[in-house]
Amino acid sequence: MSLGQRIKKLRTDMGLTQKDLADQVHVTFQTVSKWEKDENEPDVSTLRELSKVFGCTLDYLLSEDEAEKGIDVEVVPQVPKVEPNPESSPKESVNNTYVENKTIVIHHEPHVCARCGKDIEEWELASEDVLKHERYGRSTRTVSVGQTYYHKSCLEEVKKERRDKKRAQVNEAGRRAMIWCFVLATVGGLITLGIALPILLIGGKDTLKPWVSVLISLGASFLIFADVYCILSGSYVADIFFGVAKWSIRFPGIIFSLDLGGIFFLIAMKAIFAALGFLFGIFAFLLATALSSLLAGVSFPFILIKNIHCHYDDSVFYNEK
Repeated sequence: MSLGQRIKKLRTDMGLTQKDLADQVHVTFQTVSKWEKDENEPDVSTLRELSKVFGCTLDYLLSEDEAEKGIDVEVVPQVPKVEPNPESSPKESVNNTYVENKTIVIHHEPHVCARCGKDIEEWELASEDVLKHERYGRSTRTVSVGQTYYHKSCLEEVKKERRDKKRAQVNEAGRRAMIWCFVLATVGGLITLGIALPILLIGGKDTLKPWVSVLISLGASFLIFADVYCILSGSYVADIFFGVAKWSIRFPGIIFSLDLGGIFFLIAMKAIFAALGFLFGIFAFLLATALSSLLAGVSFPFILIKNIHCHYDDSVFYNEK
């Protein structure tokens, strides 16, 4: 007999419902149902509680045979009482003497707080499920494998510490994402400045004044900086950039004859289509860069404020460790 089957048998023998048993050991009736189906098992402290409720030893509860259960009790004999009335009913006495009574005293061992290690009185007992994440293929199922007991105040402190830890993880992940976004955006802006400034100063020296060339180069550098930042931070600019950059041309099929001239024709047309596709890809990339850069230059302050408020949780670099 498995542990779950034994729990179910003892519960039904005592006339208890799953909720009645759950209330006595401070768990939910769903947890009791999972015990009886052998989907999970109670922890050691809960096993002690179950042995007290069922009036049996832990050895009997955990054994797999059908041996008679042992009673972990203390027997306190009472002094025999003499019936004062000789005409008392024979059902209540034998030979004018009451039958000896035995009082069963079950020792309740208190739960121990998982935080402070002290015993927990019943009025300040709090518990939470111990969860286990089980992976089935691509999906993950969370099941309860027991309970952990705390003082109510200790449980509140534990929850507060978890919230603080989660907040610290979010802040740290956001800080890393922000650094990467700014570093790569700065690199993109500097590369643009390094390319645009010499071209304009040398190629446009006859038509543009030097200060105009510098201003145009700085403007282009800022637009690329804002564009890279907005794309890496996961804003709407990224959707526009990748949506336009993925444009492509669908070329028609080629009809050719199965001779030497037809094969040369096929190869030539494939080469022409490949070159056209490559050129169109460059055009789509440049168009996507131009559109997204203009939008990023206008939206950069608002996207920056939103990212700071949301801790960069949409960024491609956001990762809570």
